[in-house]
Amino acid sequence: MAEVDDSLIDARHTSWSDPGGFADRLGEIAGRPAWIADRLEQFVIHHQIARNIGIAVPAPAESDRGLRHVSLLLAAAVARDRRPLSEHRAIGDYLFVTCRDFAMLAVSALRQRGVAARLRVGFASYFNAGVWMDHLVCEHRAGGGWAVLDAQLGPLARQGFRIGFDVGDVPRSAWQPAASIWRAMRAGEVDPGICGLPYAGIAGAWWIAASVIRDAGALAGIEALPWDFWGLGQVFQATREVTEAQAGQIDQLAAALESAPADRTAAQAVLARFAWAQPTAEEGGRSSLARTD
Repeated sequence: MAEVDDSLIDARHTSWSDPGGFADRLGEIAGRPAWIADRLEQFVIHHQIARNIGIAVPAPAESDRGLRHVSLLLAAAVARDRRPLSEHRAIGDYLFVTCRDFAMLAVSALRQRGVAARLRVGFASYFNAGVWMDHLVCEHRAGGGWAVLDAQLGPLARQGFRIGFDVGDVPRSAWQPAASIWRAMRAGEVDPGICGLPYAGIAGAWWIAASVIRDAGALAGIEALPWDFWGLGQVFQATREVTEAQAGQIDQLAAALESAPADRTAAQAVLARFAWAQPTAEEGGRSSLARTD
């Protein structure tokens, strides 16, 4: 067997990002990172934003946000409208998803072109003033480092949220990985009550801590849904609190992630050091990790 070039590991698909039989359709949304966001807006919408602007989620689309694999997302999109994905659909034929799915479609499109890309779990400050909103994005190789692509920010979204920055290179002051928000919270610089989804009653140190675990998993190639919990995260889900001993554990993981691992191999090495942050064999072997929604 030929040796794998680890420098390209983030350009290789995971089981979640693999487009399966729809690889050719990814070319319809490919391009420079910001263009991907423009094209996704032609057939993908966040289910909560749809509701907020008075668009009912069609019954067949209620399950879209539970589709873990890009191949299933693409299958659903093509089944509803077989035209190129770059062509605008009727709203009833859209995918109604979460930020994770925008990010995963972008990750998949970039990986399919041989560009290193990965899912990241963190918080954005540009959706609601004074709130660090739970938000998953696509991170992609740019020059010698990584840049953040918010694939949810197509033209209409940019207008609605008054976005003035390049959505293919989101400023780090506008989006922060979970580890950075955790460390800022521990330093007394961020109120945990404004971190998460406050409008839904989901916010606080427990959510930030669980997000640190999810981001560690995403970096290592475990591209879970936003409501997946495993390991110590399941304790946070159950208790909605973080004890001081547990906070010390998250401190260590957050410190290891503060300077993000260079690639998936390095991230897997970090995760291997924290048994309590890893899915068990039972959890990892299921098609669905522990979930709440």
